[in-house]
Amino acid sequence: MKKLILIFGFIFGIGLLTTSCSKKSGVNDYLKESSSKNIPIVNLEPTKDYEMLIIESSDCPYCHKLQHDITTNKDLIEALKNVEVAPVLADDTSKLYKIVINNHKLIGTGQDLAADLGVNAYPNIFFLNKEGKVILNVPGYVKPKTMVCVVNFITTKSYKKEDINSYIKANNCLS
Repeated sequence: MKKLILIFGFIFGIGLLTTSCSKKSGVNDYLKESSSKNIPIVNLEPTKDYEMLIIESSDCPYCHKLQHDITTNKDLIEALKNVEVAPVLADDTSKLYKIVINNHKLIGTGQDLAADLGVNAYPNIFFLNKEGKVILNVPGYVKPKTMVCVVNFITTKSYKKEDINSYIKANNCLS
């Protein structure tokens, strides 16, 4: 009898665990559940020559630090004047994002976008050209001096001639 109770408790526990930890299977389930809501769709398709797509998390201190740098560091503000900055909260399910990256149309919540792009650390920065091609992916926080250099690497089209590490070294960009 004791074994029967233990087995039942184990099976019940596993069942409870799998139902409580299961994730939604993506955008379609989200849309079905939310069909009565007016869900905003944010278009992230680049309108400038370059876009800085930032996948971030609301509880990420380095994400907050990056946003602070982007809005307060004079050199970074100047470097980004011709770059569209597009932040996406990976833990945001209140809106849908639409973007074309490398000829693949993506639409989903911030969580879906992060998963589709293979993001597993925050912030994660994707530099895109106007057609949505990923030019460079920068996983993690980068200090302002180095980020200015990274942005200049993109906007001066140096990525067509050399790799980012050579560019950073040649331009003394490490902070």
